[in-house]
Amino acid sequence: MHSVYEQMRENILSLGMKPGERFSERTLESRFEASRTPIRAALSRLEGEGLVCRDERGWSVTPISFGEIEQVSEFRRCIERDAIALACERADPGHIDVVVEMVTSCTIDGPRAEWHRVGTELHVEIARMSGNAFFVRAIEDVMLRLARARWLEVWTTEGRERSIREHLHILELIRERRRDEAVEAITTHASDACRRSLAALMGDTKQRRGLAIVGGSA
Repeated sequence: MHSVYEQMRENILSLGMKPGERFSERTLESRFEASRTPIRAALSRLEGEGLVCRDERGWSVTPISFGEIEQVSEFRRCIERDAIALACERADPGHIDVVVEMVTSCTIDGPRAEWHRVGTELHVEIARMSGNAFFVRAIEDVMLRLARARWLEVWTTEGRERSIREHLHILELIRERRRDEAVEAITTHASDACRRSLAALMGDTKQRRGLAIVGGSA
């Protein structure tokens, strides 16, 4: 059984609890059938991750910020370029096989949550192939910060097909030790993902309605 923290986190990342949505500890007790202590512990962790915030009126889900998405995406590109360069030198073929299997296990009509999870783990595993734990921690944090925006990436069948195609191509470049091409591929992948997410958030789409979005896009 998932903990209260895990349930709340999943609700926020999947946009079940919408950006800007206000709530009280009492409503969460009822919603998640939990006592005040685990609710407060979960909120404390989520606040540290930047997913919820508190003011004098109570709690709310942190709004999605264009500025933050752009800055985190910029940081992501820098980190992933170095991580994949090392991965091309150090990755074990068996590790690559496992990640390829993880990616191909997703079916086009599978649950969106599963696509989101695999997409996140793919980038963490590439960082792990670098053999540098600091890259892994940085990518874990980056993917968490981009999680709600990335949810839009797997909204459509087209997005899912593009995701699996690009991910498998990147993994093949790592397998073949084609460092320069791998760096270029992951940089383009991250840049395009940021652009598509911002475009979806700015557009008059079904996904955006009712969401609290702040800050302008450069």
